[in-house]
Amino acid sequence: MSPYPESAYQEFAPAAPLARFLICTWTQQIGEGERDYPQRVLPDGCTDVVWTEETPPLVVGPATRTFVASVPPRSTLIGVRFRPGLAPVLLGAPARLMRDRQVPLVDLWGALANRLFEQVAERRTTRDRVRQFETALLDRLDHAGPADTHPDDVVIAAVAWMAGHPNGRISALSRAMGISSRQLHRRFHDAVGYSPKTLQRILRFQRLLDLARNKPAPRLDLAALALEAGYADQAHMSRDVRELSACTPTSVLANPASTLAMADFFKTAHAEPPIIPFD
Repeated sequence: MSPYPESAYQEFAPAAPLARFLICTWTQQIGEGERDYPQRVLPDGCTDVVWTEETPPLVVGPATRTFVASVPPRSTLIGVRFRPGLAPVLLGAPARLMRDRQVPLVDLWGALANRLFEQVAERRTTRDRVRQFETALLDRLDHAGPADTHPDDVVIAAVAWMAGHPNGRISALSRAMGISSRQLHRRFHDAVGYSPKTLQRILRFQRLLDLARNKPAPRLDLAALALEAGYADQAHMSRDVRELSACTPTSVLANPASTLAMADFFKTAHAEPPIIPFD
């Protein structure tokens, strides 16, 4: 019998007023066990805000590499996942300041963060806590002025372009957006947290995982999968996978469902997320 607890993770459609900002809200419940649950998180271009039981909420910034979060047994986590480029609108800070970091939300929102999330802690059920979590974000919207809640439309359009052009050139993206490469680079760092090239690598990686999840593991043709995902060849794919996941393509792609749950932007880039309403 494994000493590690089991994990139950589920995503939900966000409240309608938050849908333009969020991919989803989510919960994770950790069962009984002798050790902490090792939650492996892969880069996905997103920023999450995570609340764990009585612990003040943390902003988990956009990652450039995989990391493992140790979650104690019998824990319940509640989180929201921002769409790439939209976290700064609600969080009130450039994404570049949160890259590869975990930042207490109180550092960004001040006392408002404590007041709002004390109300989350007062709710007795996970369902009510999720709803109160969303209410806290809506209250943040109410406290912000119209200018503060306007996203960088150029970056949002560029992210959508990248999702559909996994091997497109950044120079072509710059021309399509009508701005210089230098401007695009600066605006990406503020809105997304890193350069267009880095996000392109991450979205291509997510495309690879999404493709692998829909193919039987014993039949995976890595060379064909690499080309379908937008890599130049299998060697290109192998380098990127190792750098982003710290694992070989074989080990990551053998069980992609175990990694997609916490890093799943690509499949929602052009369609409504396949997640359920929280009724």
